[in-house]
Amino acid sequence: MIKKLFFLLIILFSIHSYSQRYRDYEIGPMLNYEHTSLYVADDVFGNGDGKGFSMSGFEPNFGAGVYFIYYLWPKTGLGAELFYQKTTSSELQTDNYYNSLTFMPYVNFDPFRQIENWYFGGGIGASFIQESPDYGSSVKEEDVRVITMPVKLTTSYRIRNKITFELGAQAELFEVVKDQVRRTAVYFGVKVPFNRVFWRYR
Repeated sequence: MIKKLFFLLIILFSIHSYSQRYRDYEIGPMLNYEHTSLYVADDVFGNGDGKGFSMSGFEPNFGAGVYFIYYLWPKTGLGAELFYQKTTSSELQTDNYYNSLTFMPYVNFDPFRQIENWYFGGGIGASFIQESPDYGSSVKEEDVRVITMPVKLTTSYRIRNKITFELGAQAELFEVVKDQVRRTAVYFGVKVPFNRVFWRYR
């Protein structure tokens, strides 16, 4: 997994040599500190009859990857992220968790006239499940999905040419286990524009 992310970072760096005509773009690594949980049917962990849903408890985790964003105008940017993510819950055993690789196109928009570089954003993407927990007999194997569609909402502050800080929430449009389980997360993230910090591109 780490090799895949490193390979993608090399590819993104190579875009720099072909992108000199772009005035305002960023490429670099991203890191999220996350609190993840599962929105589950009551019968998944043996706590009910399956008619109700609840959050299964949050656990600290992380996400790491690379991002690219191109600012069409000073207040609007179109971007994409590719990141590895681990999802656990307080109801799961230590060795039971989700590993996934997610591709997330997104948009950032600054709606303010007097405040600069404060953005609100949203995105929708595809998450490829690499590893899933064992729920035992409460989940049918054919109901476990290997591709899901996550969505995110964010607010971020951009210190141009240096770093972006981001607060966000992520959930899934479709259950990772049909009619039973959805992954959720809230996070604090940082993004560092390598092309600006190290390549002296302004």
